[in-house]
Amino acid sequence: MIMDKFINNNKEYYWGDWYFKDHVMAPDFNYKAHKKELSPYYQQHGFKVSMMFDDYFSRLNGVHSDKYLSMDVYYFYVIPALNRHDFITPYLDKNIYSELFPDVRQPVSVIKNIHGHYYHDGQEVTIDDAITIVAGYDAEMIIKPTVETCNGDGVEGIKNKDVENIRALFNRYSFNFIVQEKAVQHPDIQRVNPSSLNTMRLYTYRRPDGSYSFLYPFASLRFGDKGEIKDNISKGGGCCLIDANGVVDDRVCRYKSLEVASLKQITGIENLVIPNYQVVVETLLKMHRRLPYFDYVGWDITVLPDGEPLLIEYNLAPAIEIPQMLTGPMFGEYLDEVIERAKRVECSRVQTYKKVFDHDAQFYLHMQ
Repeated sequence: MIMDKFINNNKEYYWGDWYFKDHVMAPDFNYKAHKKELSPYYQQHGFKVSMMFDDYFSRLNGVHSDKYLSMDVYYFYVIPALNRHDFITPYLDKNIYSELFPDVRQPVSVIKNIHGHYYHDGQEVTIDDAITIVAGYDAEMIIKPTVETCNGDGVEGIKNKDVENIRALFNRYSFNFIVQEKAVQHPDIQRVNPSSLNTMRLYTYRRPDGSYSFLYPFASLRFGDKGEIKDNISKGGGCCLIDANGVVDDRVCRYKSLEVASLKQITGIENLVIPNYQVVVETLLKMHRRLPYFDYVGWDITVLPDGEPLLIEYNLAPAIEIPQMLTGPMFGEYLDEVIERAKRVECSRVQTYKKVFDHDAQFYLHMQ
């Protein structure tokens, strides 16, 4: 199908290419080889998407398809079609997780800073009281920002509990952060990388008919680089596909690399199965029902030593590069339905990431 005009304009199209090259693409990949070839699937729906994405992702997973989502179509059209964009930031505040999901296990909160005010066990306290509580706390702790964060940015372990060091730490984080006990994960998951909190990224989707679906086969296990505390594949860690029964695949993918490594060779681990995996999936589907403004959620979750799911965070504009690297075009059997919804989106500064489009890379602050 030849089209004179596409739903996504050239500025968005080129931004999608830039984002992909800057954040995902291996430096030795010849992106120009198929860049000018357009996807027949997206053309028939009115979108301009390069076959460059098929060329790249298929080299990692062996799945050729003209249905791989480009970054601009995903962020400018799919996300606004599925999720209420203007509500995303307040709902992502990690300080309100305990209010939204009080019956789901979460890392123990020691101190919350909400809009500059300090809280402990649900009661407001002074900064001096907050410092004293942290300084005298026995367990290992981490500190992290609670709004507008991605990729584990700002997550630190608290090693020095000297009062003045804690005060300096609080002053540096300033507004909207949380101090939590360091989570203890199931030993089967921890041994993948003992230094990092190794989490699963799972996706759930609410269809227009009101039914909820677990997006299989797009689940993955993410682990950090050796010695790191973050499960960040953009900074040296890796990710592996998880099948419907919780079995972790041996293939390891990373950003900026077309090399597929082996989990066994990296860690010595084989035949890893996520404990209590079906309970994890069922828990996420129940939790999604408490987020009525959002039809699509990416969940970061792990499993405690007793087998119970432990919620780390959720994402309302979750990255799709990892699932497309591991297994194929995102949304799978629901893609036709999702694209039909996306076609009705009008890109505006109010409802999409285009509201900061002129600031170029500032998009990335909100995207993962």
